[in-house]
Amino acid sequence: MWKAKLTATLNNLGLASAQSDKSLFVNSDKTLLFHIHVDDEFIISKSENAIIVFLDKLNNTLKLTYKKRPTQHSGYNLKWCNSELKINQTDLIVKLLRQFGMEECKSVKTPCNGNFLNEIGCKSSNDVIELSKHSTKPSQSHWNALKHLLRYLKGTKDKCLVYRQQLIKEALTGWADADYANDSKDRKSITGYVILAFSNPICWLSKKQLVVAQSTTEAEYIAMNICSKQLRWLTFVFNDLGHVSPQPTLFNDNSGAVTISKQASLNANTKHAEVRYQYVCDCVMKKLIKVVQVSTNDMIADVLTRPLGVVKLQEVYKQLHLKDPGGVLIVEENHLG
Repeated sequence: MWKAKLTATLNNLGLASAQSDKSLFVNSDKTLLFHIHVDDEFIISKSENAIIVFLDKLNNTLKLTYKKRPTQHSGYNLKWCNSELKINQTDLIVKLLRQFGMEECKSVKTPCNGNFLNEIGCKSSNDVIELSKHSTKPSQSHWNALKHLLRYLKGTKDKCLVYRQQLIKEALTGWADADYANDSKDRKSITGYVILAFSNPICWLSKKQLVVAQSTTEAEYIAMNICSKQLRWLTFVFNDLGHVSPQPTLFNDNSGAVTISKQASLNANTKHAEVRYQYVCDCVMKKLIKVVQVSTNDMIADVLTRPLGVVKLQEVYKQLHLKDPGGVLIVEENHLG
C-alpha cells in the first residue's frame, strides 16, 4: 500500500520509474533521482535547491522525515567527507561480536581458517557459505571457524569502502575469476566477480557455479558470462540515469576463456557448454562489452574465489578502495586494455 501510494505521488510530481529498476524514479531531464528501498528512500541531485523544492511538494501529500546527509542506510554506516563517501558496517559487526560474547577477542588478519577448509575439503574464500551448510548440526571445527571469522571482523570492523569522483574514461569495468573444481564433494567451481564504476566498487559476487565445469577454461568462461550479464544491466541503469555509458570492459586472466569469448569458437573441450553461457560471446560480437586478458597478479576478483594471504589481501584492499578510517587513499588510474 505504501509503495503504491508513494509511486503514484512521484508520478504526479513528474518522476517515472526507470526501465532498469522499478524502485528508481527519475525526472524528465534526469537531474533528480529518487530511490526506494523498503521504507527508506534516497533523493539525489546536483542542485540542493531542486531537492528542497521537490521535498516541499512531496510533503504536501506525504508526511516524511528526512536528513540532508543520512548517517545510516540499509545496515550501512555513511560518512560524508567533502568529495568522498565512506561506507562501513561497524555497528552491525559490533552487534554481532556482542551477540557471541567476543567484543574483547583478539583479531586475525585473514577471514579463512586453513585447518577448517582442509577438514571439509574446500578452499572457498567465502567461509560464510561453508558455515551456513552446517548451521543445523555444527561440529567443533565449524564453531572454531566461526570464531576465526568473527576475529577477522573484529580487526576490520572500522574499514571503509571509499567512494570518490574519478577522472577516468571507463565508466564500468568488470573483473571475473573462477576457482576450478573448488568443492571436493561435488567438484563445482566458484565464480567471483567485482564491478567498478569509475574505479569504485559497486557490485560483487562469490558463488558456487550451477554446473560442473570440465576444465579451468570452462569455469572461467562461465564466470565471465555471469559477470557480463550484470555489466549489461548496469549499463541500462547508467542510461536511465542520463549517463550514456561507453563500452564496458570485462577483465579475465584465462587466455582460453578470453579467446572463446572473442572468437565465439567453442572447441572439442568446451562445445558442450550450455547455451546460456554463450551470452558473453554475443555481447562481444555486438561490441556491447570489450574483453581484455590480465595477469593473475592483477586479478582483483581473486579474493572472491579463494583464500588469500595477508600481503595479497592488503593489495586487494587498496585496489578496492577499502581503507582504515582517517587513512590516505591513493588511487592509481588503471591503464590495462
